[in-house]
Amino acid sequence: MLAQALRPACAPRARRRHMGLFEWSLPVVLTLIALVALAPLPCATHPRARRQSTSRSRILSTTRPSVLMRVLHNDTWPQSAEVAPDMHVRLFPGYAQKLDHGEWLLSLRGWVSDARITSPRRRLTCQALQKAVWTAVHGAGDDSDTVDRGTAANAITHSKADAHRRVRLRKRVSIFITRCRRNVAVALQLPTAHGEQLWSSRTNSAGHFTVHAVVDERELLASAGGSESAQPLPGGAWLTTVATTPAADGRVFTTRVLMIPPHGVSVISDIDDTIKETFVCSTRRMLRSTFLEAWRPVAGMAELYRAWAARGVAFHYVSSSPWQLQGQLEELLDKAGFPFGTFHLKDLHYKGRRLLNLFRSSTKLKPKQISNILKSFPHRSFVLVGDSGEKDAQIYSEIARRHSSQIRHVYIRNVATRQLGKTTVEETRERLARHFRGLPDDSWTVFESADELAAGSKRCAWMKEAATTAPATAGAHGGGPQDTSGATSAPGLVSQLANRLLSSVSSLRL
Repeated sequence: MLAQALRPACAPRARRRHMGLFEWSLPVVLTLIALVALAPLPCATHPRARRQSTSRSRILSTTRPSVLMRVLHNDTWPQSAEVAPDMHVRLFPGYAQKLDHGEWLLSLRGWVSDARITSPRRRLTCQALQKAVWTAVHGAGDDSDTVDRGTAANAITHSKADAHRRVRLRKRVSIFITRCRRNVAVALQLPTAHGEQLWSSRTNSAGHFTVHAVVDERELLASAGGSESAQPLPGGAWLTTVATTPAADGRVFTTRVLMIPPHGVSVISDIDDTIKETFVCSTRRMLRSTFLEAWRPVAGMAELYRAWAARGVAFHYVSSSPWQLQGQLEELLDKAGFPFGTFHLKDLHYKGRRLLNLFRSSTKLKPKQISNILKSFPHRSFVLVGDSGEKDAQIYSEIARRHSSQIRHVYIRNVATRQLGKTTVEETRERLARHFRGLPDDSWTVFESADELAAGSKRCAWMKEAATTAPATAGAHGGGPQDTSGATSAPGLVSQLANRLLSSVSSLRL
């Protein structure tokens, strides 16, 4: 009808024959214009929302263009959250970095997947993978199994141990087969002194989403208050708890955010065979320790890292392990007493292009992850800790060359390799010297045990640099004399900012 109304009926028939394209294209164009004009705007029309979006466009364009930031009234909530009761959301630990002009950039990552495996095809795949791993470990006999099955008591004990192993195997394999929810809208809200900021993102094909949120320090400090959940750390850092409000079914998803000051010392640590016994040198033992056995930390490393954390050192755990294992890795580190840190793992999905990451070398993945951390904190000093079983020496030496102004020391734990087996520290250092050619001899160390590393690190210059940071913040943490001069110190500002941040994110919603 719209086309008939717009058709020039009075035009001659010959002329209308040549105007056919114009006659039918014009109504379509006008209809599209009307639909666009009548469509609701995607962002709130609050005047401050437009100013905030304009002033933050430069920062958001350098992080993730798909992230939206809006300032809403307290009674306005996003309608894009699509987390259903049959979905599970895991928020990975994040960090906040100080930007210019009194702003903080919060980086959070999450994963949305099915709460359980419901597809018959996925169940069959899970069972097949369980059988494959069990056969690879036990097919040719188990060298590490010292249980004598000659007696009935020992046979029962061994049967119970196998039952526990099968439970762990089913749990750990199912994580990789669980369906990842793609294109699911996830919204995170943070109230401020002038309303509420809304950050939203959608999951990718692997079910992951990333949110980079810019927080104005002045807005947070305007109504800063104390919070019992905020935990001050040496060196001016703060650890805060981020939680979602209960969903429709009452579930709450939580994580922690580490607010890292611009200056100080950070440790980038590998996980497998550096702080966790994995036995990468043997495929069979690696499968057994990864899927069948309870994970064990490397002896003494938790105590050493806690001693470093007491001096104000921040931690980043970088590994070639997939994100699916992050929850269990975090549980292991917490149980063993390792200091809190951020995780930087591998994207892996059994469908699509991300499956190829299973075969990608760590030399292709780790350098990018480490470089991103170094770029996020250009004024901090870094210490790299890894092992000799994989490519850590090759990766760390190249990083030390490219970022010589930030890398203070490299530590390599001496472990067995596939080709040479177990070697001495001297032999390992001689073998790895070719990677560190051109770097000072005292800039890298090969160690055998945590005690040896602790003794050697005390003589390093970076330890003295870290020690100068922790006492300066003792007053702000309640461990030293308080400053009663009336002036607000830099750690005091961080304290107020962290307290306000924690109180604000308590109403974070999906």
